[in-house]
Amino acid sequence: MTIILFFLIFTIPLFLMVFFENFPVKSPPKVVTLILQPDTKYSAGYTEEKFESISIGMSEKQVLDILGEPLTRWRPYRYTKFQDKEHFVGLQYSESPGSGHYNLRQIYLDNGKVAEIISYFYID
Repeated sequence: MTIILFFLIFTIPLFLMVFFENFPVKSPPKVVTLILQPDTKYSAGYTEEKFESISIGMSEKQVLDILGEPLTRWRPYRYTKFQDKEHFVGLQYSESPGSGHYNLRQIYLDNGKVAEIISYFYID
C-alpha cells in the first residue's frame, strides 16, 4: 500500500511535468500543489473572479477598470517570428517572486483590445 501511495503522490506529478509544459487550468490539482509548491504574486486588487470577467474584445480601459494596473507591461511578440503581432501589448497580472512554479495570468492587447487571455499553472 505504501508503494502505491508513493507512486501516486510522486510519480504522477513528475510525469505531468515531463510530458506537459504546464497545466492549462486555473489551478493545478491539489496533489501537484503539495509537491510543486506554487509561488504566485498577484497585482494589487487582483482576484480570480475579476480576471474571469475579462473577455475577448474588451478595451484596455475596461480591463484596467476591472483589474487595475498590471505588475508589468511588455511586448510579448517583439523578438519572435510573429511579426504581424509585434504591436501586441502584454499585461502581466501574476509572477513568481522566487522563479518557481506559479499561476500565470496574462492578457494580450491588439490595438488596445483584448486579443488573448492566458491562464494556466506554469511549471518552472
